[in-house]
Amino acid sequence: MQPIRRRHRGFPLLCLSAALLAAATLLPGAAVAEGVTPSEARRLRDEVKDMFYHAFDGYMKYAFPLDELRPLSCQGEDSLGGYALTLIDSLDTLALLGDKEKFGAAVEWVGKNVRFDINKTVSVFETNIRILGGLLSAHLIASDYATGMRIQSYDDQLLHLAADLAQRLLPAFDTPTGIPFGSVNLMYGVDENESKITSTAGGGTLTLEFGILSRLTNNTVFERVTKKSVRGIWSRRSKLNLVGAHINVFTGEWTQKDAGIGTSIDSFYEYLLKAYLLFGDEEYLYIFQEAYKAAMHYLHHDPWYVEVNMNSGATVWPLFNSLQAFWPGLQVLAGDVDPAIRTHAAFFSVWKKYGFTPEGFNLATSTVQNGQRSYPLRPELIESTYWLFKATRDHRYLDVGRDILASLQYGARCPCGYCHIADVETHKQDDHMESFFLAETVKYLWLLFDLAAGPDNIVESGPYKYIFSTEGHLLPVTPEIALVDEHCSYFGAFCNGGADHGYGASASSTKHQNGNYTQLDDIQTHSSLYSTSNVLFKTGGYIKVTLMWFLINIFYSLVTAYVTFVDRKWNNSGLQCVKSKLF
Repeated sequence: MQPIRRRHRGFPLLCLSAALLAAATLLPGAAVAEGVTPSEARRLRDEVKDMFYHAFDGYMKYAFPLDELRPLSCQGEDSLGGYALTLIDSLDTLALLGDKEKFGAAVEWVGKNVRFDINKTVSVFETNIRILGGLLSAHLIASDYATGMRIQSYDDQLLHLAADLAQRLLPAFDTPTGIPFGSVNLMYGVDENESKITSTAGGGTLTLEFGILSRLTNNTVFERVTKKSVRGIWSRRSKLNLVGAHINVFTGEWTQKDAGIGTSIDSFYEYLLKAYLLFGDEEYLYIFQEAYKAAMHYLHHDPWYVEVNMNSGATVWPLFNSLQAFWPGLQVLAGDVDPAIRTHAAFFSVWKKYGFTPEGFNLATSTVQNGQRSYPLRPELIESTYWLFKATRDHRYLDVGRDILASLQYGARCPCGYCHIADVETHKQDDHMESFFLAETVKYLWLLFDLAAGPDNIVESGPYKYIFSTEGHLLPVTPEIALVDEHCSYFGAFCNGGADHGYGASASSTKHQNGNYTQLDDIQTHSSLYSTSNVLFKTGGYIKVTLMWFLINIFYSLVTAYVTFVDRKWNNSGLQCVKSKLF
């Protein structure tokens, strides 16, 4: 659980406006660096690939099978569960780079050696996004001829591991609200002394991985518990449609009422939209629309975002924190590109000032926030840069990527990998490299330059559209997962159209024999989400949304509701769908 920080309560709006105006002077002007040419983009892409292998090979040589690499001292450490975390988190990056040899060897090793029947207490959130997501993404790639990375000897070992792991996480969801505990022991369940306080992101960032697992195993329980968790959080929103940062999973009481788009909340918003894009579940779309509209009204001080009291909307924390940097990328997926461009420019101005983004940047003083001076190799700004380039093809984002790459090469590269930056002002290095550096940071940077160079990878040129998880894992929008021909959501579970709908251990090997059996463009989708028009298109008029919310047990919240929304008019300035080239 994130500690509650000291806040400057009641920060005057007039002062905030002045502070935001002062911070805006950091923004880069119209002039940008000399444009990146296609040939330079290819060179930069290859440099990023070398960056990946410097870090990956360092991990394999000095840290494997421990969880993570200590890149300064060239040692390893267990940081999550002691099951080769960095290798599992890196599997789909190896596939994306087309490294069949290393991908095949890694999948084989994980299938034979990783086990989860261990006496380890782990974070539900981190285990889900890093391990469960990594296993599922690699399984979907390794089991499918259409990806070009099919492993001949593969027999769904990673899917079996994923199902076993998810079963071991399920005890965390046994709470009155349906919102899970933050941690669970993989062998013995939830400890009796486990904290009842969890973050909003911790309870709301499980739907993609668990939903896919339900479809692959035909076991609805995984999707059911995660939808119940989202409903448990959303049903406790304030009258302003804002959610706080931390909540008691037993009483449903908010223990930290600061609303924002960054720390402890960020991926709650992200998974609402992405669950709709991946599964076509319109309940998630409705919640996202309402949550996004509230965030833009109460948190957005163009181009920055602040934290406010969820009940009053009063500003309590004029701070840019580095996790906010995912937001412009999410706005691109939602079709709201103009504010994304302005906010990305503001966030990048902080990077330009220091060479990295600190964990916290005080908008009132335009200085690094005390106690939040580090840059732990986070991917969020690069992720948004990739999506904005994909949406606009504006070469300024290649210039941004080039600057970020230069900073990483000259400031973070160390003997065996890449180091955290302990202080963005002094650039002092810290002996740590999180697994997400290989799962996300390098991945998005490589995708950015590959897109400019003329893409040839499974994301841009493969048979499927892909949604990226919050850990950057590749989740394909295949018919088995998206169920685009079905429009139902019974009690929070997906609709299983027949005994063979979805694929598990027996079906995945047979359904994938034809390399091009599921060209997504041939599918009639639930909306015009995959339109082939240029960049973005607006959905006019009305959207028919039928949501079933059934309220059971008002106390302690088995809170599911049954509400029908028909012909709900979209807000004229609100969300837009996005065309197919963004996926």
